[in-house]
Amino acid sequence: MAAVAGFEVDAGGHLAEAEVLDLQGKIEALNRVQAVIEFNLDGTVLTANDNFLRALGYRLEEIQGRHHRMFVDPAYAASEEYRRFWQDLNRGQFQAAEYRRIGKGGKEVWIQASYNPVFDREHRVVKVVKFATDITESKLRNAEFEGQIAAIRTSMAVIEFQLDGTVLTANDNFLRALGYGLEEIRGRHHRMFVEPAFAASEDYRRFWSALNKGEYQAGEFKRIGRGGREVWIQASYNPIMDASGRPYKVVKFAIDTTEVREIMNAVARNARTLAGSAVELTRVSQEMGQTARDTSNKAGVVAAASEQVSRNVTTVATGSEEMSASIREISKSAVEAARVATDAVRVAEATDATVGKLGESSAQIGKVIKVITSIAQQTNLLALNATIEAARAGEAGRGFAVVANEVKELAKQTARATEEIGQKIEAIQVDTRQSVDAIRQISQIIAQINNLQTAIAGAVEEQTATTNEMSRNVAEAAKGSDEIASNIQRVGDAVRVTADGATRTLQSAEEQAKLAAELQRLTARFTT
Repeated sequence: MAAVAGFEVDAGGHLAEAEVLDLQGKIEALNRVQAVIEFNLDGTVLTANDNFLRALGYRLEEIQGRHHRMFVDPAYAASEEYRRFWQDLNRGQFQAAEYRRIGKGGKEVWIQASYNPVFDREHRVVKVVKFATDITESKLRNAEFEGQIAAIRTSMAVIEFQLDGTVLTANDNFLRALGYGLEEIRGRHHRMFVEPAFAASEDYRRFWSALNKGEYQAGEFKRIGRGGREVWIQASYNPIMDASGRPYKVVKFAIDTTEVREIMNAVARNARTLAGSAVELTRVSQEMGQTARDTSNKAGVVAAASEQVSRNVTTVATGSEEMSASIREISKSAVEAARVATDAVRVAEATDATVGKLGESSAQIGKVIKVITSIAQQTNLLALNATIEAARAGEAGRGFAVVANEVKELAKQTARATEEIGQKIEAIQVDTRQSVDAIRQISQIIAQINNLQTAIAGAVEEQTATTNEMSRNVAEAAKGSDEIASNIQRVGDAVRVTADGATRTLQSAEEQAKLAAELQRLTARFTT
């Protein structure tokens, strides 16, 4: 017997039966637990076991005789890298790695595989056998874990420590939050980030002791950055275990809450201010409500008074309208009286002129009477002379004497009549002068009456205008009183609405006070 590649062979170069059985057992074991597929050297599929077919989703007849490239991405199948992959296998070079393959329907499959060239007795490569394990689930799970870790490292501050607290590394988020460069903190102890008093305390010693025991630590921590700057972080210190379950390092994931804490402090201050404002608002609301009620009561009184004023103004307006009508009637009468007085003045003036003419006529009559008197005197004188001459004539002049006597007698009668007429004319002249004087006085009085009537008419006209204006003003006052009453009513309604609003404001203020108290309670959790 001789040994070839670790197996015993007989003189003909064949494996011993025991070795064959052993080899068959191993192959069967591999077939039970692994996906196995065999290829020609050109990549054509020879056969595949059930594990492989299940993993890729095919039946054997769907892949047998087809090229390996059916399991890879078309771009990779056309690449120089893929060509070299098969060249190396043809040279007998073993290939092993994690591979991404494409199953039926384009399903993505990840495998941990080895491509194994199989040699003949002359050590020539005759085929390739691939042993593979489907790691798709673990690959996807690891990818998810890696994605989560990458996301955490992207969004959070991360720093790693040895179990004694020495800094191993830190990401950019942590370095920015504390204001350091990596080389400034690597190899230094965690105590550089805490206040000296806390670093020397028993609490700090217990903190690291718990981490060394694998106990998780989380909370909000005050840390000291570059230049003594105060930094607040929400962090978890996570012991990382080795394969045996023992911690070998600590990873801290942190969020810089400095700004949030400052905001919460500001919110807390505002909450206190809000609480004070709520108290003040409550007081003001109570006062406003009381004021609104008082105003509503006063508005009711004013409304009643306004209604009484409106009624009084309406009465005045009615009286004013009646007075206006009376004054219009007086105005008409005054105008008519002025017209009559004017006519009387004209008549008096005409009468005065007529009486004046009568006086002139009386004077002329007086002159005529004087002439008649003079003629009567001359006639009497002539009659006397005729009598004397008749007496001288004797009997012959007797007839003439009779005529002369009659003429004389007639002259006497004429003289007496003329004297009576003269007396009457004088009386008429006296009466005429008195009439003229009286008419002149009447004319003057009528003129005065006319002036007074004109003045009265003007005054009445002015009074009419004044009364009309007063009536208009009273009407407007009545309208204004109605509007005042209406406005007072609206004021009353508005005040009642204000009172209701004050009540609701008071309720809101009480709710605001409760919210402020709750806000103070909540912010106290972040600021203490």
